[in-house]
Amino acid sequence: MRRRLAVLVACVTFPLAVRADEVYVNAQVAWHPVVLDAQGRLLAWYQPEKSLGYDQVLRLGWDFIEHKVPRDTRHGTGLKIYLINSVYDPKTLQGTNWQHNPAMVFASFVDSLVGWFPYSGDQEAVEAVREMLDHQLAHGTTPLDWEWPGVPFATNCDDEPDYGRCIQNMPREFYGGIETDKVGELGTAYALFYKLTGERKYLDAALRCAHALAKHVRAGDAMHTPWTFRVDARTGVTLALEEYGGNVAGSLRLFEELIRLNAGDVAAFRKARDTAWQWMLDHPLNRDSPAWNKWAGYFEDVSRHTDDVNQLTPMMAAYYILNRDDPAEIDPQWMGHVGRLLDWVRIKLGRGPFFGAQAIDEQATPDATFGCCSRAGQGDHTARWAAINALYFEKTRDGQAREDAFRSLNYGTYFAGSDGRIACCGVDYGMSYWFSDGYSDYMRHFQWAMGAVPEFAPVGQNHVLRSSSVVQKVTYGDRSVAYRTFDAAAAEVIRLNFKPSHVIAGSTPLAEHSDLKSEGFKLQPLPGGDWVVRIRHTNSGEISIKD
Repeated sequence: MRRRLAVLVACVTFPLAVRADEVYVNAQVAWHPVVLDAQGRLLAWYQPEKSLGYDQVLRLGWDFIEHKVPRDTRHGTGLKIYLINSVYDPKTLQGTNWQHNPAMVFASFVDSLVGWFPYSGDQEAVEAVREMLDHQLAHGTTPLDWEWPGVPFATNCDDEPDYGRCIQNMPREFYGGIETDKVGELGTAYALFYKLTGERKYLDAALRCAHALAKHVRAGDAMHTPWTFRVDARTGVTLALEEYGGNVAGSLRLFEELIRLNAGDVAAFRKARDTAWQWMLDHPLNRDSPAWNKWAGYFEDVSRHTDDVNQLTPMMAAYYILNRDDPAEIDPQWMGHVGRLLDWVRIKLGRGPFFGAQAIDEQATPDATFGCCSRAGQGDHTARWAAINALYFEKTRDGQAREDAFRSLNYGTYFAGSDGRIACCGVDYGMSYWFSDGYSDYMRHFQWAMGAVPEFAPVGQNHVLRSSSVVQKVTYGDRSVAYRTFDAAAAEVIRLNFKPSHVIAGSTPLAEHSDLKSEGFKLQPLPGGDWVVRIRHTNSGEISIKD
């Protein structure tokens, strides 16, 4: 991420030799030769004829996190580098940045995990993410007698095991600063991890986050978001005039999760959710507000600059809208709002296009004197824009959105090295290897996109691509799939290499239907003999699919 906006040459990220007979997607993304279709449009670099490009970067990324991240040797903590630093050196794999962003990293790792686990059955990924959350709970949570009690710190200093220092705009030694949107993001992650594991401590952590946010919500206006962005958690005093900014949608997601669970002060959560969502409709989504498209403030290492807009906050607002059966329930103008957000991000932060693929950069001011980070755009932000396009296509059947999703996801794969090192940016950016940009915030978008467009998933394989609930258990057989969801009532999207004859929820066989207005399943044939199976179940989360 963002990165103090220095541009340095880091030769270690570039191939040792560039062959004269190879062509790259652009000079800044030179980890793989370009792969094009017959019309000269960009494909993923890994076996695109089998739709294995997205699967490959997911496997490379998770394998790196599970097996290749070393323990700290610079300071003798013995902790995995992702627990204490946001960036690793590509040669030594040791930490290399002044500040870590643990709450954001761990939150987006949970988002990635709840897509990856049902897709893969990878239990090692669950344990790696558990380690992250447990470290945050033990070493990165505010004291219970503070104004913001029991909530996560957003930052720590270089390789320090205990979090709470090195928040931007304050002296390094200042202790106690938080970013309120990270409270919402990690609170959401705690709630999702509770649903995955059933362990009460994660639900309790989510509830502490939600209660603090509900207590401090305000109506907001063109100069004030529903929560102060940076705040002294001890006293509730705003830090460095940071009254505006942050990913409001992260807190909205937390309230939604807990309301569905009927956990905590549900009435207060509904009120806070409605207050914050009304602000979103009245201001950044409203062309008549002075704060229209004022998507400012998010990244932990960026100083206050309310003209510096970014792509994450509008795209996560779009995700919040699209991640439901009927977006009109919360936003009657959702189609126009999301479409304009996609266009705004492309126009404001687009790079390229490169062989038909739109790249997306991170942030910029109106005069572009303050911006980040690369002529090539960034892998995670490009993939997020692509994933929102995929979700938009799913809801609207907008063919250009599908094409944009496909080409930009393909472009995003080129940031992943074959050894599992995944860069944020082009080769002339000095600190390329971020656990957020290259892993947690990168991988989740490929999962979202495959769930929205199953044709993007691997040919000839079996995968649970998406569930409206959290999948707690999954087993893959040669011609069978079985899984368990947290909620008895849920809906899934699955790609299979066989046509199922039996779909059973609990002990009840489900019937095939032409739609999913009621419990049952729907089949869609794909070229080559694969099938997309869409399931809606209402009385049991134990699902069995057999040939």
